[in-house]
Amino acid sequence: MLKTRAVILAKVESVAYGTDPTPSAAANSILCESPELEVVQKFLERKNTRTYYGNVAGVSTGEAVKIKFATELKGSGTAGTAPEIDPLFRACNYTRTNTPGTSDVYDPNSNQSTGESITIYFYQHDIVHKISGCRGTFTVDLTAGEYGKINWEFTGIYTAAADGSIPAITVNATVPPRFLSASFAIDSYAAVIEKIKIDTGNEIGRRPSANAATGILEYFIKERKVTCEIDPEVVALSTKSFWGLWAANTLVVFTATVGSVAGNRCVITAPKVQIADVKYGERESLLTNALKLNFTPNTGNDEIKFSFT
Repeated sequence: MLKTRAVILAKVESVAYGTDPTPSAAANSILCESPELEVVQKFLERKNTRTYYGNVAGVSTGEAVKIKFATELKGSGTAGTAPEIDPLFRACNYTRTNTPGTSDVYDPNSNQSTGESITIYFYQHDIVHKISGCRGTFTVDLTAGEYGKINWEFTGIYTAAADGSIPAITVNATVPPRFLSASFAIDSYAAVIEKIKIDTGNEIGRRPSANAATGILEYFIKERKVTCEIDPEVVALSTKSFWGLWAANTLVVFTATVGSVAGNRCVITAPKVQIADVKYGERESLLTNALKLNFTPNTGNDEIKFSFT
């Protein structure tokens, strides 16, 4: 079997948490790279006394399955039609607002058990892992001149692997836009940057239950702390002082745009960004600031927004 033969299908669990909605290759495939799967388990050691040395057979328990993979940051190709990664955003506690023919906007929410979840089918060649009740977190990596990537991590209820023929999939053929002409600004200042890394910082909690088949009733998102790193070139303090913004604990607006064509454009905005740390760095012998940012809510559930237009 080949590691490079892998497929991921993902679909929102519309009936109830953990109820498999049966994602299909035609409608629910996700174009991805570097998928990795890990079983979250406990090994219960049995410390029985005996008259001889050696291991005592323990008890292995599978609680969860974690799956990680990367996707391209791109739209559907048609404004007002949700991107292929729509279910992934929703399983990370982001609410979609659709304006037909115009946009799909994803805002964070603070729902616990009522937040949406997805079932993921992961085919590694001809072995399939069906992971229900998935909720997760993600990071966004943007580099000047390159297309954006989103790195996802989901945790779901453990189920045993099974034999299953890898399906032929249908994926959106839209080419991801490069991070160019980005209209990037922080505090209304168009800083010269090379990279942005956003970590949406979801923390996953677990609900143990003796009545559940695996001992776990549910995985849920219990907290969210969005952070970011950027690397602006240093300029005269009279032009822009990030040291001053840091010292004054000033909250500023952040915006960046990936893509310029309708249907394949994503605008990332944040209304109240605080500089949590500032240091000097270097890029091609040019002096830079290494900034760590905290994205804070304004009125609540609005510390970051992803708008596909």
